[in-house]
Amino acid sequence: MLLAAIVTSVLLFVFIFPLQAQAFESYMADWLSWLISFFVTLFETGVSVLVISSLFLACYMDVIFDSVWRQETMGLNEGETHRKSATTYTCIKSFLTLILFRVVLLVVTSPLNLIPIIGTILYIYINGYYYAWSLHCRYFDLLGLSFLQGRHFVEENRNDYTQFGIVGILLEMIPFLNLITPVTNVIGSALWACDIERYKEPTQHPRSYLLAPTPEIVEQGQATGYGSIKNEKEPYPMEGTASASALPPTYQDVIDSNNLYPSAPPLEKQ
Repeated sequence: MLLAAIVTSVLLFVFIFPLQAQAFESYMADWLSWLISFFVTLFETGVSVLVISSLFLACYMDVIFDSVWRQETMGLNEGETHRKSATTYTCIKSFLTLILFRVVLLVVTSPLNLIPIIGTILYIYINGYYYAWSLHCRYFDLLGLSFLQGRHFVEENRNDYTQFGIVGILLEMIPFLNLITPVTNVIGSALWACDIERYKEPTQHPRSYLLAPTPEIVEQGQATGYGSIKNEKEPYPMEGTASASALPPTYQDVIDSNNLYPSAPPLEKQ
């Protein structure tokens, strides 16, 4: 990855940089055209390196995440992770996720940097939220959450994801250190997911969405996993009827069963 990034940077500055400067000379002074071309080439280099790192990390980020996940969650059933281990499909999906969340958003929000101070703050704030979300896509896959369920959890914890993403982006903006921060950010997101497994309140845990679907899913009438009841807007059977036995367990019943999160270490009693 490092070699590919260096080669790409050299090629852009050797061939693209002078061509852009000559094109700008038609609209501005020579010295200004070369200066603007330099900064434009720097931006193009950054985007190119980001795409290359996304290609490189597409599969390996899942492998890194899974390794940390298995080591830190003591009660995790390894068969669950192996069944969902990185495949060609998950690699492609991870790459597309990184491209959509990182490159496209970076290009769209980059003009904000033209606004002194405030623009840069907005740029980091917007990108930080979606960057942190993308780092937890693997976590949601391991839990079996859909895209809508994962989005709902992220929105419910927007401040946490924004703060984590801001720190991650700031680390990636440090020259030379940003060669390893994409990997360390993945490790950090995996450790954060393990903390969620251990310490998150049951009613606020992402696994709770497997029992209580998000409003968007209910509105669309998608399957909720509640047996024959496909939409929460349908009336439930009355107590005492023959179909009452088919009622799904309440969320509190599942919590009381002490088997809500089989992959998480047991909570210590106070």
